[in-house]
Amino acid sequence: MIICDTICERFGLERVGMLRPRHSRTIENSRCGVGCETLDRDLFDYRPVFPQMGDLGVKWARLQTGWAKCETVKGQYDFSWLDEHVDCLISHGVEPWFCVSYGNPLYTPEAAEGYQAAVGQVPLGDPEAEEAWVNYVKALVTHFKDRVMYYEIWNEPDLSSFWRNLEPTGANYARLFNLTVPVIKEVFSEAKIVAIGMTGRALTIQGRAWIREFFTHIEDPGSVDVLTFHSYRYPPDRDYEEEVRRLQATVAEFNPRVELWQGESGYPSIPSGAGARAYGNETSETIQAKWLSRHVLCNLGIGLGMVSWHQAIDLIGYRDPKMVNPKGLLRGSDASRKPSFYTYQRICSLFTDAVEPVRRRWKAQVLDSTCGHLVPGIKAYHFRSKSGDAFVAYWQSGPFGESLVYKNLRMQLEGRWNDALLIDLFDGSVYRAKGEAREDGSVFTLPLADYALVLCAPAAKNSVVLIS
Repeated sequence: MIICDTICERFGLERVGMLRPRHSRTIENSRCGVGCETLDRDLFDYRPVFPQMGDLGVKWARLQTGWAKCETVKGQYDFSWLDEHVDCLISHGVEPWFCVSYGNPLYTPEAAEGYQAAVGQVPLGDPEAEEAWVNYVKALVTHFKDRVMYYEIWNEPDLSSFWRNLEPTGANYARLFNLTVPVIKEVFSEAKIVAIGMTGRALTIQGRAWIREFFTHIEDPGSVDVLTFHSYRYPPDRDYEEEVRRLQATVAEFNPRVELWQGESGYPSIPSGAGARAYGNETSETIQAKWLSRHVLCNLGIGLGMVSWHQAIDLIGYRDPKMVNPKGLLRGSDASRKPSFYTYQRICSLFTDAVEPVRRRWKAQVLDSTCGHLVPGIKAYHFRSKSGDAFVAYWQSGPFGESLVYKNLRMQLEGRWNDALLIDLFDGSVYRAKGEAREDGSVFTLPLADYALVLCAPAAKNSVVLIS
């Protein structure tokens, strides 16, 4: 049985309106992105999807460039399909960034015919294939340098599914990196180089060893502008911040200027399906939205340069004609919006580039009917906008439930939180929060859920919080 508490009734909070979404064109910049991968394999129709990404409010979209789809005749390149995707995203206020991939059966005879089969075929070890890859990259960057700034070299090279014909080592990936970076910079000196696109192994001891091997084998560690990694863990915040800090320290050994991006992440809305699955954990469209709220705000809270949700829409026919990869914000059958779309839309409307993570002192206590008691696993991340808005996003960590139920939380915060509002990211409701000012800060009695809620003290002028 699904239980749904009502915040108004349970906590007596006055509902003052709904959080107003913002179109991508009205947001100057943000760290929120979305994955539009697999169009190199025609796994969805971009036309009903991309306009909705503008409605979503993201500012970045990851595209795979599909060498095998661009070059079907040796030495001849057709970028018209990719032009359509790039131009459509830009027209809706979303900046594309490229994952330059994959192989090409024209130069890797072991691959089956057609660009669908070129995934994971690495153009190394054969002089003709290496020269063809360099020529393709040069043509690609020359064509798109006026519209695309960031170029990620390959996807998940630590995984044999995407690195089929060579051992997936850091040293071997460095060979492709060393082959590719000079030609990008020759054509477009201002291009930003994005490295690795590594699986969740990046957050493990073995993964950090792989990354060290990569850096020790590349010609210029300073050429890396961004390093991307992926995460599909459950729960999304379990040991996450600590492991990201270890990854940052590892990368800084070689180049302290490198920015970390969470370049691909997601959670399915049904238990079965292709790709990274729920692995026996409960899931549904509701739980997917809850997972998203915690994952995205955790990444924004620890200060990563971007978080990208995989994927814009469910992928029908992913790896198998009968299989669905159900991590989309949109349903694959009709491109209709899941609850996760609206949850992400609300995050995008609040956490623009004008909002930065900050550190504040806080403590929280869960209250039951008889006494107060401390509950482990309460997460909270603080933010401040350039106009002076103060935010704290908070939640109960641990597993997710289908129901919308809330505990009583007493939260003490550093500073003054005048005219505070509580924002429910699941349904968009905005409430007037109940709190009191003390000498040592402010104290609020709030609902606590297994998804992120946001307490905000809006600025007197130019607040980023827009209420309908």
